[in-house]
Amino acid sequence: MLSSPNSGGSSNDSTTTTIEKEAYYHGLLPREDVRLLLDKNGDYLVRSSEATKGEVSRSYIVSVMFDNKLDEEHSVKHYVVNHADRKYWVSQEASFDSIQFLIAHYSKTPSADVIKMVSPVKRVFWELEHESITILKKLGEGAFGEVSAGSLKFKKGGKQVSVAVKQAKLEKMGKEQIKDFMAEARNMRKFGHQNVVRFYGVAVLQEPLYLVMELATGGALDHYLKKNEDLSVEKRNEMLLQAAWGLEYLHGKPVLHRDIAARNCLYGDGKVKISDFGLTRTGTFYQMRAGGKVPIRWLALETIKTFIYTQKTDVWSYGIMAWEIYNNGGEPYPGLTLPEVTTQIQSGYRMTLPPHATPDVQTLVTKCWAENANDRPTMPDIATALQRITGIHRPNFAAIARKEAEELLLMNTATHKGTQRRRAKKAAVPKGM
Repeated sequence: MLSSPNSGGSSNDSTTTTIEKEAYYHGLLPREDVRLLLDKNGDYLVRSSEATKGEVSRSYIVSVMFDNKLDEEHSVKHYVVNHADRKYWVSQEASFDSIQFLIAHYSKTPSADVIKMVSPVKRVFWELEHESITILKKLGEGAFGEVSAGSLKFKKGGKQVSVAVKQAKLEKMGKEQIKDFMAEARNMRKFGHQNVVRFYGVAVLQEPLYLVMELATGGALDHYLKKNEDLSVEKRNEMLLQAAWGLEYLHGKPVLHRDIAARNCLYGDGKVKISDFGLTRTGTFYQMRAGGKVPIRWLALETIKTFIYTQKTDVWSYGIMAWEIYNNGGEPYPGLTLPEVTTQIQSGYRMTLPPHATPDVQTLVTKCWAENANDRPTMPDIATALQRITGIHRPNFAAIARKEAEELLLMNTATHKGTQRRRAKKAAVPKGM
């Protein structure tokens, strides 16, 4: 369980458990997500503050929509709940026996310091409860905890699906790491494409935090390739096309993945699915600070030199992944150290695909590594070329995504009606390309 939030005084007050049972309590939901859920003026929810590493307690926060016509930064008021001597307050003018009494007071009697709290906003379908998630088997280790196979039970009809669960233990995380974890979930909520791993939700009401996504039966693409070295050229080209469709979709949002590699894709149901959005950034340009840890073997020339990321640097990384697909998940630039890789790339060296790759695929991949980023193809260019090479037609991705999103909404919102369902859709249902 999360350490009970407080701001002085004992954390063992009964309200620290009763408030967490309220449907309008959202756990460690960050303020970036709050604005998506609060719609009308007076809408409110209760959450707990983001952690400081090693912190043993947190504060409760009441977030209230102040003026929905203002920008995100100024439209919501966030009131930190002070707590001492079994009393709770957000203004010196009055204190209360519980947070619920505090809210009841300001729902009827707003003041100069505190705006009126009108309508509680309940958790939406992607805010999962830990009780609905069963952890079954460890799959690997992440930066802040384990990645496991498990199952998710939906509210409506009790249907269960197999899922992968990324766990995050708060004692290993500071405020920025929690923000990154939630940013990854926020990015994944935007996506709806059969070649991008499907997002089910986050569980942030207690520890550990869970990020829940679809389970791909084939596992990580690099491992799948190593276990299946006899794949045909046709199957490898199909994988290239599926990955191209997925990255084309992401660029259309627009977001930059920034870490395209076989290890960051999954394979299941005969489909490549782009995954691992920990480094993803919204937009078409991003410059990281020097000194960060980066995957040199997958980086574009200009990223190595300037730390700049664009859609064309994702295209370069896609070309490296194409090499991986044709080399059974092997490490790019075999036999070279990282300093040698950097030197060779800047000197103009480029890898080649093995002889069984068709010339048109080799030419396409080589173009992904053009020194001038403007000379590289776009992901739509690559997808179109691979559709011609493979003879595979493009599915109606938008229709498929809408259908899946609506099914998920229906399965997991048995008690959500009207405005609540509209909020859930606003915050999560992806738009087609």
